[in-house]
Amino acid sequence: MSVSLLQSTDDVNEARATIFRALGDATRLRIYQTIVEADGPLNVTEICERTDLSANLVSHHLQCLKNCQLVTVERDGRKRFYEVARTEGIRLVELADECIRQNIESVLGCEIVRDDDDS
Repeated sequence: MSVSLLQSTDDVNEARATIFRALGDATRLRIYQTIVEADGPLNVTEICERTDLSANLVSHHLQCLKNCQLVTVERDGRKRFYEVARTEGIRLVELADECIRQNIESVLGCEIVRDDDDS
């Protein structure tokens, strides 16, 4: 198998872990998928309406997605509109979906990840 991974350094592995954590939060992933599935850029109010989440919570999670360059933001007057910045983020979610399709029960039953979440 041909692989084009970055050299494994502490910085690269920390950056990888950060990207996975950004998409590893269920609420953030829900917001991200809402943006991915939208026909165009969405503002916070529209994201709140589609996810039933509070504006403060959505804004907090959007900041993380923006910092990780998974979404971009453009201002139009007082409103900010968010859209997918890079298709690689979408591909990461698609790859996760492929793993889930093979055995969702095993994925959901991973006690190690659940234990890590508790610590």
